[in-house]
Amino acid sequence: MNAVLAALVAASTSALVTVLSLSLSDRQEQRREARTQRHALNAKYLNPLRFHLVENHFRLLNILKRARRDDGVNTGLLVIDDPAELSEKDVPWFIGPGYTLVSSVYLTSCLFAQLKKVREDFPYLHLSAADDTRLAALLLGVQQGFLVDRGVYYATQPSIGESVWVRDEERLMTYREFCEALQDPAWRAWVDRLISFYLDIARGEKKQRTERLIAALAKLSTFLDECVGGGKSIESRMRSEDIRPPDTTS
Repeated sequence: MNAVLAALVAASTSALVTVLSLSLSDRQEQRREARTQRHALNAKYLNPLRFHLVENHFRLLNILKRARRDDGVNTGLLVIDDPAELSEKDVPWFIGPGYTLVSSVYLTSCLFAQLKKVREDFPYLHLSAADDTRLAALLLGVQQGFLVDRGVYYATQPSIGESVWVRDEERLMTYREFCEALQDPAWRAWVDRLISFYLDIARGEKKQRTERLIAALAKLSTFLDECVGGGKSIESRMRSEDIRPPDTTS
């Protein structure tokens, strides 16, 4: 009788352990799937912004580097005196002498579009309440980086972003479309502050503003890397160009 009871107890214990193990394994698998889905969703909405943060960060660093080499003035960028001149330029100028300036303005316009889009996509992001708050603060930090010292006005940044977003096709303007749009004075006027922003940098002016902006871009990029579980975007870009990443996150 004792042997039978012991066998029953052993069998019951074994069955219970098996059930608990299966339940624990199932919960762990569900958590892994939830994490994978969360990262996938965040990547879908945040990766386009990550890309444009890296492009703008890299471009601004190169502009400052060139300015230091040329006694504080970036002659490759300083190809006009006034934004209105862009509407008088022909196609060869946009892909020749004006390329560095106009492509810089284009990349930042695309960044404004992605900043606006992420704000619109907030409900779809799977972030904790603390990360939601931090993301909002870091987005604001980038926008303020463009705003300070009579930069690009806060309210016009999303408008610039909207103007380069082809909503019917869910895509950004191409560089060619952007250059063609700039030839329209009424359309270009909305981008004038951003053009002036880069002309200020080209003249070696408001260096502190530019350095503050570069730091803000780096901080947001680092945070987004963590959110999507990806690598360090800015460092990866620098390594691909064989450039040592500066410390801009302090």
